[in-house]
Amino acid sequence: MSSPPLLRLPVELHLEIISLLDLSNKANLAFTTRYFRSIIPTPTHAEFLAAEGTPWAKTKQLYTCKGCIRFHHWKAFADDMRKGKWCRSGILAHTRFCLKCGVSDALYVPGTLLTICNRVHVLCILCEVLTDQVGDRRGRCAGCSPGPSRNYNCDYFNNDDDDGWRQERASDRNHLREMYDWPEEGRLSRY
Repeated sequence: MSSPPLLRLPVELHLEIISLLDLSNKANLAFTTRYFRSIIPTPTHAEFLAAEGTPWAKTKQLYTCKGCIRFHHWKAFADDMRKGKWCRSGILAHTRFCLKCGVSDALYVPGTLLTICNRVHVLCILCEVLTDQVGDRRGRCAGCSPGPSRNYNCDYFNNDDDDGWRQERASDRNHLREMYDWPEEGRLSRY
């Protein structure tokens, strides 16, 4: 079986065609064959930032991370990293980083309270896990806080009759795995 006419063109023409494509079309072309994946250069951070303003990226709600130099959905960023100076056209958009990079590269210090998808999360000062189960507001998660656990994100379950529910919910101390498909059973350690 003969190869398609496009693949019979010289490599120089392939590279010229690739140079005329935008980032989304380069990504689509790279998914077609191993050959195109091997000759398409890895996009730079500046290219990702430029592509962030395209209708394609806006429709998919993609933002660029400086740490891993790739696109992530808006849910992979703290709310402050998508607003103000860090918004798509903000003056500090080139310094925006995702949650994974912020935790693994120690850009978020233990004890930090973060707002993610309008919910308060904490990078626990003791176990160094990023979780939505905020403990006593001293930088500890519900599992590491002394006394009965309190989930400050949920007013409905904050009465004392539901301690069993809160302890069961706080036992795994991280519900972000359901949203982000993070490794190690949803735990994000710092290192």
